[in-house]
Amino acid sequence: MSAAQGVVVHAARLAPLLRERYGLADIDALEGVLSGFGILQLPSLPNGLYAAVAQPAPGTESTVYGHTWLRDTVHVANVAWERGDIASAARTAASLRAWCLRQAPRFQACIRGEADLDDPMQRPHVRFVGATLEESPQWWPHAQNDALGYTLWFLSRAALAGMLPLDDATVDALLRFPRYFAAVRFTTDRDSGHWEEHRKVNASSLGTVLAGLSALRGLLRARTALASREGAALVEPLLEEGRAALFALLPDESRGNADPALDRRADAALLFLLHPLRIVRDDAAAAVVARVVEDLVGPHGIRRYRGDSYWCADYKRHFDATVRTSGFGGDLSGRDAALLPGTEAQWCLFDPLLAALHGWRFLASGDPADRELQALHWNRALGQITGADSPLGEGCCPEAYWMPDSREPARWEPNDNTPLLWTQALLVSALGSLRNTAARARDA
Repeated sequence: MSAAQGVVVHAARLAPLLRERYGLADIDALEGVLSGFGILQLPSLPNGLYAAVAQPAPGTESTVYGHTWLRDTVHVANVAWERGDIASAARTAASLRAWCLRQAPRFQACIRGEADLDDPMQRPHVRFVGATLEESPQWWPHAQNDALGYTLWFLSRAALAGMLPLDDATVDALLRFPRYFAAVRFTTDRDSGHWEEHRKVNASSLGTVLAGLSALRGLLRARTALASREGAALVEPLLEEGRAALFALLPDESRGNADPALDRRADAALLFLLHPLRIVRDDAAAAVVARVVEDLVGPHGIRRYRGDSYWCADYKRHFDATVRTSGFGGDLSGRDAALLPGTEAQWCLFDPLLAALHGWRFLASGDPADRELQALHWNRALGQITGADSPLGEGCCPEAYWMPDSREPARWEPNDNTPLLWTQALLVSALGSLRNTAARARDA
């Protein structure tokens, strides 16, 4: 481990390659090392879906992370599409369509009012066996409107790009989403959100549903013959209602809960509304970033939120492998009681996301401050890649760094969910953004 330009760097081969400003030659050198680590590959299942941890490191206990999550799959597939791998994105879209068809009975039961919405197992299952699309029998907090919003966002754009056949089955599947969001009253629905935890109204879920509905609206406008299909007329009023609810909450993630402990001033999940969804912009986006930077940035990564007990200090001493990958049956009180304030895990998703965000802002505005912030967060993201001294191996993108023993507060290690493909994909996205920035600066 070394420190380069104020950034803790775990992989010794990366340390001499960090720069305050990157040129194309610098990026070429970095790309060679990252490629050698295997980070630039985004390995999918044969059907185009993705396991959260594609190749768990030896000795780790990430069995649950071999499942497929809708949320992770859409983020990874979007990066594959972003870098021009259309065939891969099309395979993902086809399998997500197949998931929609398989889950149609659950959508319909919710739409018809026949499902108990308080029971997350009766909602569409957002985590499943990716290779077969089979549901997992394990209890899981499937009430996740954001996961469904991501799926609608990706599939609507894929259909518009010609990756999906707009046959009756596809159209019916897409238009079940607005019917579902109307049935669950998504603007007041208490869902488990990005982090699959306490049920409450989450701004990050509202924004993701809005992104999905906005993409669907774009498809409907381009294919006017679909306007008469059941569910199409719901899109515009749902968007209007959703926008009002979202911007009434921002820049908070959640507030006004019966349990004040669930109110949340800052949550890094809101960053996804800025990138890649771009549903929140301008002053509202700046306020979200300011909150995250002020409240959540740490030396090893970025916390999801203050009070996050997932992989908090001493996590393995408190919970065995079966418990810590179980979802805790929806009752997080025991896990939350184990948290020592200030020992929240620091995640590795968000620095590459912020690097990419500031990169496309620089391309739009030419503001040198954005280029500096892009380099800062890119360097932090590089620093989080594991080194040769890691028990998980060199050159891996972790989910998060955590404190194995609170009696040794200086020791932080990657958690078992390494390499996390979601982190890896966001690093690939940030690398593309960095190359675009360097090309723009060269040509200026």
